[in-house]
Amino acid sequence: MKNLTIYFSIIFLVLFFNACKTEDVEPEKPKPIIPGVTLSVTNTTISENNGTSIIKVELSSVSSTDVEVKLAYSGTATYNKNYSSNSTIIIPAGSLSNTTTLLANQDTIKDGNKTIVIDIDSVKNSNESGIQTATITIEDDDIPAPISLIINEVLYDPGATVADGDANGDGIRDANQDEFIELYNNSSKPIDLSGFKIFDATALLSDSAKHIIPNGTILQPNKVLVIFGGGTPTGTFGNAIVQKASAGDLNLTNAGDVITIKDSSNNVVLTLDIEPWSNNPDEAYSRNPDVTGDFVQHASIDPSKPLKFSPGTKVNGSPF
Repeated sequence: MKNLTIYFSIIFLVLFFNACKTEDVEPEKPKPIIPGVTLSVTNTTISENNGTSIIKVELSSVSSTDVEVKLAYSGTATYNKNYSSNSTIIIPAGSLSNTTTLLANQDTIKDGNKTIVIDIDSVKNSNESGIQTATITIEDDDIPAPISLIINEVLYDPGATVADGDANGDGIRDANQDEFIELYNNSSKPIDLSGFKIFDATALLSDSAKHIIPNGTILQPNKVLVIFGGGTPTGTFGNAIVQKASAGDLNLTNAGDVITIKDSSNNVVLTLDIEPWSNNPDEAYSRNPDVTGDFVQHASIDPSKPLKFSPGTKVNGSPF
């Protein structure tokens, strides 16, 4: 009986000590955050005469290893004939971005403008952030170039408060003075806008321009001219050319209007019908992305920074 008692005591002790043992469990390592890669270009329109555009690839956060981005080129322009550029960009470890230059090649053939479509073909040690693409137009300089003037942003219904409606920055919200039209030179050559006329629908019927652009107004490539209805425009406006309507207002109607621009010879060079847009947006309509995109209400572009307008600058506030 004594031996049996000792036997069970030993078993009890073995079970007790085994129950007290714990396995060393390594804490779960946090999963590494893989940065996303975005693509952009500095100029969307370049001259055939050795025009350039900088292609930039950028990471959302720093990588501990080199990131290799391979680019794919398509469009109506021919790679290594109409233009040249690298097909691979390396973002070094610890860096956020890197660039390469695209160079147009001059020829003497009248073959019209050509487009280059740039896509991210593959990424090593990172991921493409959504679908990244950019388009560049090579302007043929062997034929007369048309006037490449576009309206990039329009404010026809300023917001009701100074914070939401004082687009010209003079500290006063005014329904007429804070209206503006932003014109962009979407070409590789300066445009002489001397004597150009701007009309709303009513002014066009009476042939009485709301604004006549002063002599000597030269709009440089990829730059903008902002025309306010009036007031005292105050600020840098991205270093854009800034003017006030020579008639005292632009008279843009919330319920629908048509903007018409004529050159100094009275030829219509541009029209924009704002009637399909919201009647009372209390903010500007801007192209998104700038220059190439469709018009959307400005505050919808970046809900985290709901800006109501950006005269003279891109929608994110940076200069052209």
